Amino acid sequence: MIAYLRDCSKHSNECHTSIVFLTLDCNLRCSYCFQGNEKTTETMAKNNADRYIAFTLASAMRSRAKSINIYLFGGEPLLNMDVGLYILEEIKSFCEVNSLLFNISIVTNGTLLDKDMIEKLQNFNCTVQITLDGVREVHNKRRMYSNGEGSFEVVLNALRELNKNVNIKTIIRVNIDRTNINSTYDLLDFIGKNGEMLTNCTVNFGIVRTQGAACSGYSSKCISDNEIGNVLYELWTYAEKQGFQHGIKPQRKFLYCGMYCENAFIIAPNLDVYKCVDHTGVSEHLMGRIDEMGNYVDQTSAFYEWMTVDPLKNDTCKKCVYLPTCGGGCGVISYNESGSYQAEGCFCTKGTVEKTIIKFVEDKMKNRTSI
Repeated sequence: MIAYLRDCSKHSNECHTSIVFLTLDCNLRCSYCFQGNEKTTETMAKNNADRYIAFTLASAMRSRAKSINIYLFGGEPLLNMDVGLYILEEIKSFCEVNSLLFNISIVTNGTLLDKDMIEKLQNFNCTVQITLDGVREVHNKRRMYSNGEGSFEVVLNALRELNKNVNIKTIIRVNIDRTNINSTYDLLDFIGKNGEMLTNCTVNFGIVRTQGAACSGYSSKCISDNEIGNVLYELWTYAEKQGFQHGIKPQRKFLYCGMYCENAFIIAPNLDVYKCVDHTGVSEHLMGRIDEMGNYVDQTSAFYEWMTVDPLKNDTCKKCVYLPTCGGGCGVISYNESGSYQAEGCFCTKGTVEKTIIKFVEDKMKNRTSI
């Protein structure tokens, strides 16, 4: 059954999804960034945006997709938001004419998100994710400009504006590791119902991990796998006390990541195609490219290896009781540990699943609603 449901998930074409790197450049130099501190300045030009648009529209029509999902990413995507807005307008028009759902997400550090940009984003069904890693002194040590100046105040001002906007869903992401886990509770006090009252936003906790060579020296500061479940449970509970709603719910997951789907792509500024944001720009993980006509061509051996990952052919995975909630694990971890996408890539599952179930049941019992 798992094999069948996994294949259904992998080859479902209902959603056409792409993560678009508008630029690899960034105006911050975060201490744990997987792209490293020496960012390239490669940025998507308008002619490449046209090729990407042509690819997306043709691919969505060919696969008879019912929705198009776009995640604007970087670097810092707002550094090239003129091109980003151009892409969104063109694809929005296509979706309206062809009765497709259009969902947009932007992952930004928030430093360039002013009132004018927020007003422009209101024209789209948009979710904005902004990272806030702690109270002022903590955040500023982790997420600073290239000159060393902290970014806390400007990010907080952007969140205040977004919190007032009912047309944009806002996620406050807190990336946690051993250096800021304790102060995260202070942050929840500060932004919660008794502080800044940013409770129209959702809080999401990300676990910092060593994803590649650029951040390999950060491993000693990362939370160990067997601690993650307890850490998240305590943070979920405390965030609720501060007025933030989570909706924690156990899920079956036959694919660890949406990028194992056939209809999902990561697009670099030069229109190279990848399958993981952590691998973008790394030649050994290149999957293919979009040509001048907007066709997806030149699929590499890495593409075929990625798309044929089957945890049921892995002795460790197929015997693991967590497989229906894990899908075989993360390809980045697998590759970093074994040199292959085909090995198990366990992360944030064992111990976390149990705490998710406990939190879900507790919430249902508290609200006296049916499960």
